[in-house]
Amino acid sequence: MLTASRRALRSTLDACLSPWGLLDWLRLLWCITVLWYELASFAWSLRACSWPDALLSPSRERPAHILLVADPQVRDLSTSRAAGFAAVRLHLTELALRRNWFFASRRSPDVVVFLGDILASWRLIRSDEDYRRNYDKFVDIFRSDRRIPSYFVPGNNDVGLNIDPSAAREARRRFTTHFGPLNHKIHVHNHTLVMLDAAGLVEEDYLRAAKYIDYDHWSPLPHGPVEFVHSLREESERYPDILFTHIPLHRPETASCGPLREKGSIRRGVGPNYQNMLDKKTTTFLLQSITPEIVFSADDKDYCDYVHVPPRAVIKAVDGDSQEANDAQHPVVQNVREITIKAFSPSPEIRHPGFQLLSLAPPSSADHFEPSLATTPCFLPDYPSAYTWRYIPLFFVTTLVLVLLRRKQRSPSLPTHRQSIFRRSISLSTLPPVPWTPLPHPSTPFSSDWSPSTPGFFTPRPRSPHSAKSIPSPTEEFPRGSLRAPLLSARTSNGDAEPLQTTPTLRATAHSDPDAGGSSQHLPTGPTHIEADELEDDFAYGLQRHAQPLRYKIDRGDEPLGVVSDGLGITFTLNGQRRRISLWNPLKWRQRRRIPSGGGVGARRRSGKRAFLKRVVMDLGYIVWPAALLWLGLRWLMA
Repeated sequence: MLTASRRALRSTLDACLSPWGLLDWLRLLWCITVLWYELASFAWSLRACSWPDALLSPSRERPAHILLVADPQVRDLSTSRAAGFAAVRLHLTELALRRNWFFASRRSPDVVVFLGDILASWRLIRSDEDYRRNYDKFVDIFRSDRRIPSYFVPGNNDVGLNIDPSAAREARRRFTTHFGPLNHKIHVHNHTLVMLDAAGLVEEDYLRAAKYIDYDHWSPLPHGPVEFVHSLREESERYPDILFTHIPLHRPETASCGPLREKGSIRRGVGPNYQNMLDKKTTTFLLQSITPEIVFSADDKDYCDYVHVPPRAVIKAVDGDSQEANDAQHPVVQNVREITIKAFSPSPEIRHPGFQLLSLAPPSSADHFEPSLATTPCFLPDYPSAYTWRYIPLFFVTTLVLVLLRRKQRSPSLPTHRQSIFRRSISLSTLPPVPWTPLPHPSTPFSSDWSPSTPGFFTPRPRSPHSAKSIPSPTEEFPRGSLRAPLLSARTSNGDAEPLQTTPTLRATAHSDPDAGGSSQHLPTGPTHIEADELEDDFAYGLQRHAQPLRYKIDRGDEPLGVVSDGLGITFTLNGQRRRISLWNPLKWRQRRRIPSGGGVGARRRSGKRAFLKRVVMDLGYIVWPAALLWLGLRWLMA
């Protein structure tokens, strides 16, 4: 029973897959590859990415969902002045950003926060028009529902860091015009989201350190980040604070970033227009002044999860009591967790981009220690590598397979897909046999379809008038519409000329005519030897004692030398020389191609190489075009 079921399954599979050839399987492979890397790989990477609402304290209100995006670094191609591989890389980066945002926005957030480096770099923008184009590109990529608010934290690539004062003022003016204020705060579900200008804080810290003044005695710059932090400390009604800063806070260089980081750790570094982390005193000032529940940072590109332990206890007021009353009742040393979010844009420093999900619930008044926020990271696939390490290698492998099979088969088209769309080459060795029936020849030496110009026919002359006799007809003939056999004679024992019927060796090729419905013209086969012991009248028949017999080649279609025939061509060998007769068809006109200047064997080889390349390209097009249409459809869907 099991054997019968296996046989039935095998027969079913054979019936389903028998029409499929190699090119069809390659086409299916390309479609599956495109579908996986353009769509399925994102769904697989985000299969466990969901809002962490289960980690929050029970609440009657629905938690607020905040999507955190870091370092998109959008750049408009028209203002990049990039060419060659740099332009290709920028285009792939834009495609990756569109796909990343398509799947990230499907999380349906309530608020979106961008943590700096929104545009590629302020140094690449030379005018307000260039800035507007880059801003329009950002809006075009990060499309969202207008009911979903978006907030922006400035980064060093947005407003600059330690640059010329005039350039810094211009960069800050453009940022505030298009994205909003540099320092601001919002309230979401009884939480305060603090957006801090980290680049401006670093510049103000340099001014403070140059005068050897600590933050307690420092006079803040008007509308600067230090003044903004002081204003937060003076508020009467305080909610749990969440700090958003582009530059990470200070930590030891040997500090671990957790198992989710791809490589290394965050180390100190300062250079033109960048600083890897804030100063140690600046970090202490922020933690003591704001006392955040959690800190989110960016700029490092890679993920990092670190817990800050303040140098001294930070005592928080609980349930509206004064700070002095809680010093004795609730002395709590607050450790602050900082998460550096992965870059949203593809980067050479990381393999997988990512984003962060943050859920907020209203703080519970019954128990202060119930968690009111929860967060989880989400990682995306390495989309640009799909082109460099998947599509391009697969294209070369496909081409190599086609070239090897073409060279092995030496046929104009592979028997791996429907042959009607390609031209076929047929020789006599591949033609089906045609029944050959000897028929009596008419009583007259000439048939109705014979003429003196018919190739292959010649009336022999007797050697002497005494032996002149009427030449009988041959006993065999080709079917109507084909070449007729030449008539030869040999000397008998009594000196008379006796007619002999022979058939020359034939070589023929036929091509399917698209205008005639693709049917091939078949040629008959017959005896290929001469049934004569000796040929006497050598001169009369154009033969020598050791010469080759008559050979014919009938061509229809493309010639080996690159000439496109307009009709039927007959090529034969006569008297040791190659002859050709072409019959032009006025109803069929084709464009003629010039024979290469070299002519001969070299031209034939070049024509064969061009035909071989053309066939490989046609097979590649047959394989790739469904995958290309699928790619275009997915791109339109995610645009």
